[in-house]
Amino acid sequence: MSISVISTAQQAQGIDFSGKTAIVIDVLRATSVITTALENGAQEVVPVKTIEEAKSLFATCDTSTTLRGGERNALKIEGFDLGNSPLEYTQERVGGKTVILTTTNGTNAINNVKGADEVVLACFRNAAAVADYIIRRLPRCDSPTDDAVGLSYHGSRDVVIVCAGTEGRFSLDDGLCAGMLIELMKQEAEVETDDLGLLLSRFYNESKNNLLNALSGCYHLKRLFALGFYDDIKFCLQTNCVTAVPLLESRTLHSRIVSLQGSDR
Repeated sequence: MSISVISTAQQAQGIDFSGKTAIVIDVLRATSVITTALENGAQEVVPVKTIEEAKSLFATCDTSTTLRGGERNALKIEGFDLGNSPLEYTQERVGGKTVILTTTNGTNAINNVKGADEVVLACFRNAAAVADYIIRRLPRCDSPTDDAVGLSYHGSRDVVIVCAGTEGRFSLDDGLCAGMLIELMKQEAEVETDDLGLLLSRFYNESKNNLLNALSGCYHLKRLFALGFYDDIKFCLQTNCVTAVPLLESRTLHSRIVSLQGSDR
């Protein structure tokens, strides 16, 4: 399996993702929010780029079963139901609902990779489930000749991890999560990665026992601390505690619940 890493949502623009599996990461906080919403029973999450698009789409929906969520400059958008804190996306609030979500970085990254064969969302909380899902979908050899001719196809050997970044800049929290994913997949498959992936996997191995300390100088983390989102940060840095794997289908995100014992639903 070949893994490459793209450092920002903006760098994903113009890249041909056809024939590839894209994994989008925005640890602080969009992919953590989406994973939490789907884990807590949201019917679907619709990621859109702009506030105007979110408002326009909301106007066409059943407002009794639809919520608007998101942020600009890390703060809740005026008039929206929810912000970008995963702690807001409880089962009581989002269960059975459609969530239209727009964020500064994460939903842009998701929309910029729509040409991929498959789009998967990852964060620290579901990293093991995502790695397990990707490994299971690798092409398998059902006979000695299958690998050579490309038979028995279950997924793409080419994986591109897209770090959402922060306002066009690489964000270390996303990179650390990318390194974690690479290391998890290395445990189950032969993996080749580009130089950035190699660097991030080494960084994760050096940092895995204390993620918060590893990110202590991270611009994005410091900014959220300054705004008082300490509980969000602690929540988003929890690892491998949920099994929801958000998948982009058409224009919406749905969840596949992955069992790390070998089955999914």
